Amino acid sequence: MRKLKIAVDARNLGSKPSGIGMYLNDFLEQLEKYEEFEWVLFTDVKESEYIKRFEAKGLTVISMNRPVYKSLGVYAYFNFIKKQLKEINPDIFWEVNNLIPVRLKGNFKTLVTIHDMFPIQYVKYFGQLYSMYFKVSIRKTLKHTDMILYNSEQTKNDTEMYFPRAKKIPSCNAYIISNPLTRYVPPKDENYFLYVGNMEKRKGVDILIKAYRRYRENGGTRPLILAGKMLEDDIEQLVESAMTEVEGLTYLGYVSHTTRYDLYNNCSCFVFPSMAEGFGMPILEVMKHNKPILASNLRIFDEIVGDCVERFSLAGDDDDKVISLAEGMKRIDDKINSGLVDEKAYRDALDKYTPERLGGMVRDFINNQMKN
Repeated sequence: MRKLKIAVDARNLGSKPSGIGMYLNDFLEQLEKYEEFEWVLFTDVKESEYIKRFEAKGLTVISMNRPVYKSLGVYAYFNFIKKQLKEINPDIFWEVNNLIPVRLKGNFKTLVTIHDMFPIQYVKYFGQLYSMYFKVSIRKTLKHTDMILYNSEQTKNDTEMYFPRAKKIPSCNAYIISNPLTRYVPPKDENYFLYVGNMEKRKGVDILIKAYRRYRENGGTRPLILAGKMLEDDIEQLVESAMTEVEGLTYLGYVSHTTRYDLYNNCSCFVFPSMAEGFGMPILEVMKHNKPILASNLRIFDEIVGDCVERFSLAGDDDDKVISLAEGMKRIDDKINSGLVDEKAYRDALDKYTPERLGGMVRDFINNQMKN
């Protein structure tokens, strides 16, 4: 049987992967099991445990051998991809991260995962320049895209609203895989609030730190642990000053897969104050540990998990959000011992995101589109 050769832009998996990198990791873990596919991964560097594991499994990993960040480096990276595509000659090129900023020529179909339209919807978090770049690049990407994977119905609807051309492109809403725990450790409560995610304003980290300060001023005593990749200088300064002024606040930096899951397993409550999400993977990760969750009232969480987690309001200005989150943390304190978690509702939510179900959907979508 001739295999379909699929080349993937795996740069988000190359070094300290977070949301999009882990999205790719979890799909590849399932998709590489299907015998009809052959995989080639392109990356800037091969530093993470995840990309090294795929290479050890026998997947071809081709690295540019220098890290890529933004701006001109991205164009150099895509020129590297263009050259590799000519040599590899795949059946499909899969861009996992929204944008293909240059024209990729070749006798292959292009598959793109679109995660959100946030640079258009939330310009304050991205800046005018990147917002304009995103619009131009998405338009260019869609012009040469044969298949789209969406991570939610919200993302599909938003994309088609801003770019009607997307309605004409075959698509699949495959959400994001949530792998079952590989080992079960009985959860413990070591008495701390927890946030794990990128350290940036879009994730509501500034709101969380200010809310925690208010929570402590109002008599709250439970510590708060923050973990994740620092992405913004002003957030770094806010964290550093808060740790010297507010008792009980700890920042661990970027943490490994094992440490992250230990943090989930031992927390009292996971706080997810995001201002904008295309999906919200950490909520599902924490659900596997049957821990209380306090999240913002974004509509994407209604789609993903329904009403089985605690919510705080994003209505009003930043001060209103801070007050609402601080009150939510105090509410958790008051209810923590009275059974906040509906374990059956958690299980029902998680069942929608199994590797077999979602990997199978993407497998069928790719095979059907290639037959056409």
